[in-house]
Amino acid sequence: MPEHRMLALLAHPDDEAFPMGGAIAMHTARGVRTRLVTATSGELGEIRQPGSATRETIGEVRRAELEKAVVELGIESHDVLNYRDSGMAGWDDNHHPRAFVQADEHEVVARLVFEIRRFRPQVILTFEPGGLYGHPDHIAICNHATTAFRLAADATAFPHHTAIGIQPHQTERLFYSGRPKGFRVRMAQSLRDAGVDFPMPPADRADDGCDPADVHITMDVAAGLDAKFACIKQHFTQLQPDWPYERVPRSVAEAVMGIEHYIRAWPAVAPGETVPPDFFDGL
Repeated sequence: MPEHRMLALLAHPDDEAFPMGGAIAMHTARGVRTRLVTATSGELGEIRQPGSATRETIGEVRRAELEKAVVELGIESHDVLNYRDSGMAGWDDNHHPRAFVQADEHEVVARLVFEIRRFRPQVILTFEPGGLYGHPDHIAICNHATTAFRLAADATAFPHHTAIGIQPHQTERLFYSGRPKGFRVRMAQSLRDAGVDFPMPPADRADDGCDPADVHITMDVAAGLDAKFACIKQHFTQLQPDWPYERVPRSVAEAVMGIEHYIRAWPAVAPGETVPPDFFDGL
C-alpha cells in the first residue's frame, strides 16, 4: 500500500478541530501522514475562559494551544504562516494591512504551492468557498488553497522551487469542509432536546452554511470523536465554560459532533457518482 499523505490548509488555530477533527483523526489513526498549515494565530478570537488570555496575549496563547491540539489528532507536523487574523465579516480589522484578507495573493499562493510541493500529498483539505459561515479568512484560505492546488503541478509556476530541489506535484484530490444550511438550528435543537439550555442562533446566523445539495460526503466520525473532543479541549480559550457535549448522552454528542460534511472539489463528481467516506478510497 503506498504511503498516504494529507495536507490541511486552514485559517486559524481550532479550524482543524471543530469542523473536521473527526475525519483527520480517523485518517491518521490508520497511518495517513498529515500536515497542517494555519494562516494566522487567531488573535481576534474570543476569550471564552476567563483569565486564559488577554487581548495582547491571545495570539501567542492560541499558538501554544495548537501545539497540543495537533498531537491529539495525530497530525505529524504543522506551521503557522504569521498573517494577522482578519476578524469577522464587516469588522474594521478586515482592513488591517497585515490581515490575511489583505495579503498579496501571489505571495500566499507561492507559500502554499511550496508546502504542497514539499509535502507531496495525495489529498488537500480546506474550507468550502463560503467559509462555513462567511468568515473572511476561511473564504480566503479556500481561494488561495484552490489556486495553489492547481498551480503546484504546473512546472511554469514558481520555477525557482526547482532550483532548490522542490519539484512540481499533482495532488490527486481536493476536499472542502462544509456544513449544510441549518446546521446551527439543528445543533441547538438537539442539545435543547437533551435538556441543555443552549441558545438558538440569532436570525442572521440561522441560515449559515452551504447548499446541502453541494455536499458529497456526510461522514460518520464517531470512531474519531474522542480524539476530536480531546483536540477541541486543548483550544481552551475557545471552549465554552459550559461546554455541553460531556453533559449529554453519547448518542446526542455523536449526532451533533460525530457527523462531518465534505465536498469533493477535485476531481469533479460525475452525475450519479457516490463519493466514499474515505478521502483516499482507491488511491
